[in-house]
Amino acid sequence: MAAAEDEIDFKISPDDQDEHSFVSIWNIASATCDGQLAETRALASKLLNFLCKRDCDFVVCSSANIEYLDEKFESDNKILYDWKPESEHVDIIAQHAEVPGKAFMSFLKTHKFNPETKYNPRRADRVEWFNDRWCIG
Repeated sequence: MAAAEDEIDFKISPDDQDEHSFVSIWNIASATCDGQLAETRALASKLLNFLCKRDCDFVVCSSANIEYLDEKFESDNKILYDWKPESEHVDIIAQHAEVPGKAFMSFLKTHKFNPETKYNPRRADRVEWFNDRWCIG
């Protein structure tokens, strides 16, 4: 998985991308981790926390999926508050959060994503990022 100590060789499967090159954060993590569930979840956790902390503004979610996530948050706010590497909440958010592949890779490089760094946005920042920065498409 790691190309160097602090660098990951990210992979995006062409089969996971839609016609506009959007792909879920989960599928990027899964392809990068060769489908290993624990590693996929841990990487997806780091990516979600990083994207939130860096206020990434090109995460897209369908209106039906946004509604689903809103309902999940209303019934259990851990969906946005618990993004630990072992949390199944990561699966739900990362499977519904889509990003344009090339822009995502560029964002990680530009903002210096480091898999060894612990990114931990505040709860209020997570809610604001989800409510105000995610695009519905």
